[in-house]
Amino acid sequence: MKKNLNQLTFFDFLEDSSIEKITNKKEYSKGNIILNEETIRRLKSYNLDDYISDVRECGLEKTWDNICQFVIDNKEEIPEFINTKNFAELYEIGLATQDKVSKKKAGQYYTPDDVASLMSEWLNNCEGDNVCDVACGTGKLILTYLDLIGYEEARKLISSGRLYLYDVDNVALKICWTTIAIKYGLDIADSINDIFCDFLDQSITLPENCKVISNPPYAHLSELQGYWEQTEVLLESREYYSAFMEKIFAKARSTVIITPFSFISGNKFRSLRRKMCEIGSGHIVSFDNVPGNIFCGRKHGIFNTNTSNSVRAAITVLKQGEKRGFRVSPLIRFRNEERKELLKTDVLESVLPDNYQLIDGDNDTFQKIDKCLVDVYKTWIKKSNCRLKDIVSKDKTCYFIDMPNTCRYYTTASSGKLNRTGSITVYLNNTEDFSFLYCFINSSFAYWWWRIYDGGITYPFGLLYNMPLPVDLLSEDDKDFFAKMSKKMIETEKDYIVTKLNAGVEQENIKFPEQYRNEINVRILKMLGHDCDASLFKTIHANRFFI
Repeated sequence: MKKNLNQLTFFDFLEDSSIEKITNKKEYSKGNIILNEETIRRLKSYNLDDYISDVRECGLEKTWDNICQFVIDNKEEIPEFINTKNFAELYEIGLATQDKVSKKKAGQYYTPDDVASLMSEWLNNCEGDNVCDVACGTGKLILTYLDLIGYEEARKLISSGRLYLYDVDNVALKICWTTIAIKYGLDIADSINDIFCDFLDQSITLPENCKVISNPPYAHLSELQGYWEQTEVLLESREYYSAFMEKIFAKARSTVIITPFSFISGNKFRSLRRKMCEIGSGHIVSFDNVPGNIFCGRKHGIFNTNTSNSVRAAITVLKQGEKRGFRVSPLIRFRNEERKELLKTDVLESVLPDNYQLIDGDNDTFQKIDKCLVDVYKTWIKKSNCRLKDIVSKDKTCYFIDMPNTCRYYTTASSGKLNRTGSITVYLNNTEDFSFLYCFINSSFAYWWWRIYDGGITYPFGLLYNMPLPVDLLSEDDKDFFAKMSKKMIETEKDYIVTKLNAGVEQENIKFPEQYRNEINVRILKMLGHDCDASLFKTIHANRFFI
């Protein structure tokens, strides 16, 4: 799993036994260093080569001590190169220059400008007198929020001591503090609560009546620290981001947080989902990573940056209160050119179904369902008398279906093995079951089932085997339709084989004409009692948001 850049040096603190455990609030130098004349002279004409040289020779912390102190002492005469607007990218370059672990832990997730703006708008509509940025890093989220509320309101927030910053990386925290101090006034900078800490430490708390914005670290926990609270969520998930979510949700009055989307239905996040529903209500908007990715489109300043990543993200807004449950969006797929129009609060909220999903005894996952398909989903579940696992044969038979276990835009059933590395093979007991299942997998329903409960890289074997099938609804006319349809498709399988190069290996799949899928969809919809055309499923397969 790739990591948030804010947290990259966290691993140094945890892995290097020579570094004292960070607990509670620790003091660190800021605004009180005396620079010598040579350092001042160099910084007045500072450039990229000078910066890289300083990081290599003096280290990242010393280099940034000097830069931050210089801009504080020379607020009116800051060279363009070390203007605060370039701090985040400069820091990234410094990490890549100094930090060898970045080579094996590459792929950090800075919050792009447009995502930070979106999250800030949602935060602005949240309740809470104190404002906190947990895992603030160099400050993208909090700086965007302060811009949104305006200069005077930002100064009031800061001067009243109601702004809180948390990070385990003292250099990034210092950069964040310095940027805010320069922009909103050194006269009130001492009122900023900048807390250098391991946020999961039990001694670290959030202020009362606070609202939190956060892009926490994305990394698996190989070992747990003894000074963390050993909660069910921590022990079950062993993921940094879910541990951060639990603590923030429990302590904050309201929260806006961006994380991987795996907590929505992943088995190891059940306890987190239960906790969320016990605490309050809100909404979850989840994003696919093809063809556009939510962490792509990050700002490009004076340096080249890497936009290659694969995380599927979700933005969660939670508010404590008597209301319980979450409105959950379908998995949103978009093109990069659609970002500007897509990443707006009203647009994203418009795709949220009206129902609030609760995690309880009857339901232990959040379902990602298009609002126009909620009724179809309910009917499908209600009228399906069995699961796929109920009709499969325990033995190998002559009736078998092979399905590629990767499905970017559709699922495919074939009557023979394809030339590929990953697939799921299902054996059936008779022709009737074979024909129906062959068509069902080639319909939109099997693909939709995966999008509802997963939508990651591969189709989990267990998820497919638990897919509901309305077998009892099959009339003689339906059986005849599926027999003829499957026969027609099988006869043309070889005509529609497509190949794709994956890690240097050609992977075969079958891309049937859309007409076949539409015919099957309409037949299944009629079986379920829905007299509508196949366009109902258009958004599920589309490679763009605005159709």
